[in-house]
Amino acid sequence: EDRLRLRASLATSRERSADEYAVLIASLLAMHRLPADEVRAAIIASVVRPLSATLGEAVRQLTGIQPLLVGPGVRSGLNIKTDIPSQVGADIVANAVGALALAESPLIVVDFGTATTLTAINEHGELCGVIICPGVRSSLDALSSHAADLPGIALESPRRLLGKNTIDAMTSGIVYGQAAMVDGLLDRIAATWNNKKPTVIATGAHAAAIVPWCRDQATIRLEPDLTLAGLNRIYQLNDRLKT
Repeated sequence: EDRLRLRASLATSRERSADEYAVLIASLLAMHRLPADEVRAAIIASVVRPLSATLGEAVRQLTGIQPLLVGPGVRSGLNIKTDIPSQVGADIVANAVGALALAESPLIVVDFGTATTLTAINEHGELCGVIICPGVRSSLDALSSHAADLPGIALESPRRLLGKNTIDAMTSGIVYGQAAMVDGLLDRIAATWNNKKPTVIATGAHAAAIVPWCRDQATIRLEPDLTLAGLNRIYQLNDRLKT
């Protein structure tokens, strides 16, 4: 049955061993009553290359399965028109594949993750370029770590545009700042396409917190499982090619 059964997140660290990751993944599966021995396939997309091998070994230990690693040599069905296609991140590729399954091009995928990325897919369905910006969490961490008087804060909805205290001011800066940045970049991308109105799909951990504050939020489609949907399609494509 081709449906999403579990979405979970783990903090990653290059210091963790494959054994540690295997234990963590096993705990997540057990918590949701999903037996590891019923796993039939696995696919890994990591933008931290050294972690790919470690995570792959963890999956092998836990399930006995050799996971598919998204990267050069793996078919995605996506035509990537960039200077060096092999350098396009696995998450960006997965998002684009997922988006093309949901809507017609031209498309722009906005991923509010560790970085905030905008991926442009032209009217021919080609990934024609990417914009990478500081993300929500990395921006918050940078403020609190590089400015001694600024505290670490949780991401919340801003109470007002002009903050009356430090926390409100930081919250406004992050939320309105990200929203305004995305608004402006969407306008600029559309201008390069002779103002054709692309479909905009948003995903990532912070999408639900930022999109409501975007100027055109009513036309932005929220798809929290876009990356997973894209990975599923990539796996299915490569599995068919094997047979």
